Amino acid sequence: MYDYKLLEAFCAVVECGGFEKAAEKLFITQSAVSQRVRLLEDAAKSVLLVRSNPPVPTDTGRAFIAHFNKVRMLESELEKTLSHDEDCGYTSISVGLNADTLATWFFDAIEETVKRENILLKLRVDDQEVTHGMLKNGDVSGCISTRSTPMQGCSVHYLGKTTYRMYVSPHKKDEWFPEGFTIEALKSVPVIIYNERDTLHTQMFRNALGTEEVQYPSLFIPSVEKYLDAVIRGLGIGMMPDPQCWPFLQKGIIADAAAPFTVEAHLYWHRWNIHSKPLDALTKALIRYCKDM
Repeated sequence: MYDYKLLEAFCAVVECGGFEKAAEKLFITQSAVSQRVRLLEDAAKSVLLVRSNPPVPTDTGRAFIAHFNKVRMLESELEKTLSHDEDCGYTSISVGLNADTLATWFFDAIEETVKRENILLKLRVDDQEVTHGMLKNGDVSGCISTRSTPMQGCSVHYLGKTTYRMYVSPHKKDEWFPEGFTIEALKSVPVIIYNERDTLHTQMFRNALGTEEVQYPSLFIPSVEKYLDAVIRGLGIGMMPDPQCWPFLQKGIIADAAAPFTVEAHLYWHRWNIHSKPLDALTKALIRYCKDM
């Protein structure tokens, strides 16, 4: 069995991004943190940390982080049980999810559960096609992902699908696509992309045009709100979800540039396969809300 003081120091180095900040968090010296990490590596007989700036865990190190985060959650559950007071203290649950989900329905789904179960959410936002990597690395205890296959030690629940369309300002649609959504027209139309891992626009090109080999100017706007604002202002065209855009579409503020083509993202909730009352409650809330959507 591993010494959890050593595990705590190792995880603090990764979470804080360095030995000095980890020492401040744990109220011990930097040399003590270094010693604990070395002792843990000796016990594991493996290098757990690449001493870069910031330090990066190895694959074995990530396994230790996942284990320690599960233990912390279980200990929080145990403290509540031993206190005989369900309302005492909070339980931290880290969740990986995509920005569109966070901006549209996520809080509607979990608000009451978070309040009732005294959950402290730690949200990590990235593209829905890569969030499962956070769960695999032990960075989060649950994630919303497009991956349907459960990872080892985890369970998966289907939530539903989100439909995306290529939106454009109405006056720009007439200017940019006088003959429709074509490969030739896209050569001079700015395409707004959320970040480097965003592939929704290339999926749309494949669905609407039969190819991803399309030349187009592009710009990056990593903000859901400002992304929509940029489309409304006519700075470019962009992929956005129906729940966010229906009110603007109905009012004629934005238009569908590539109708009738869409991209559907099927979303799944992945979570650690451990018993945790708050995590169980969060899971039920997400499934229940999405079932009624």
